[in-house]
Amino acid sequence: MTAQTFYNPGTISEILDLLDEYKEEAVIVNGGTDIVEQIGSGRIRPKAILYIRNAGELDYIREENGAVLIGGITSYRSMLESPLCRQFGGLRQALTEIGSPPIRVVATPAGNIGTSASGADCNTALLALGASVVLSSKTGERILTLEDLFSNPGKTGLHRNELIRQIRIPINKAARSSFIKLAKRKAQDIAQVSACVCVEAEGGICQKVTVSLGAVAPRTIRAKSLEEKIVHRTLAEAVAAVKGIIPAEASLRNPKNRPYKEAVIGVIVGRALKQAYADGVGRT
Repeated sequence: MTAQTFYNPGTISEILDLLDEYKEEAVIVNGGTDIVEQIGSGRIRPKAILYIRNAGELDYIREENGAVLIGGITSYRSMLESPLCRQFGGLRQALTEIGSPPIRVVATPAGNIGTSASGADCNTALLALGASVVLSSKTGERILTLEDLFSNPGKTGLHRNELIRQIRIPINKAARSSFIKLAKRKAQDIAQVSACVCVEAEGGICQKVTVSLGAVAPRTIRAKSLEEKIVHRTLAEAVAAVKGIIPAEASLRNPKNRPYKEAVIGVIVGRALKQAYADGVGRT
């Protein structure tokens, strides 16, 4: 079953009017790499499709008030080409892992956030970097961290009448980050397991750390149980502490993949830690 009506709004105001009108019967198509497949397979049956790629006021990357701001239709290619985004080591690495160059032209981080894709590379990196989103509707705006936004499998804290207007990444010159992904193929494949760490260290001792994991639960997760094993330790101590550890936040349900994922989670977190430490002081 196809949608009854196709809309091509050119402004944020038009988008919000349509979302307010259709609510749960509308679906936003941004890059469309996830949503179009769901519509085609019949998993979702919207009454209206809102194609928002022509809303140019949502396409930007800029720095403001100590954060990098990314508009709701900004593509992965634009992020890869942006000097502002390159300062985040883990994000930069995650972006190079996303699909193929043609996919990165149209695919967007807001689209992956909206579908709450568990193995989405950018979701994993943004979560570790403490990113938040600005959500707009006819009734106003609210700001949620990605940690709060991600909730149930395939769902988020995003209301059906809300638009992901902006992604905000705080700039932390004292932190370093790194992203590691394991997949069946080297490129253009969904992660079997992915990890991003963001570390602040002083005198070789970890003072603060955030660990996010992809494809180990129905949603991208923050692994606070691993963070507790890393903080206040040297790099060598931290790598040893997470080796072979299955974080309490993981929820591995597939019996075929479970042994593999259990074996590699601690390994790739350790690799990401080593890479973040090697990336240099003052780079995030």
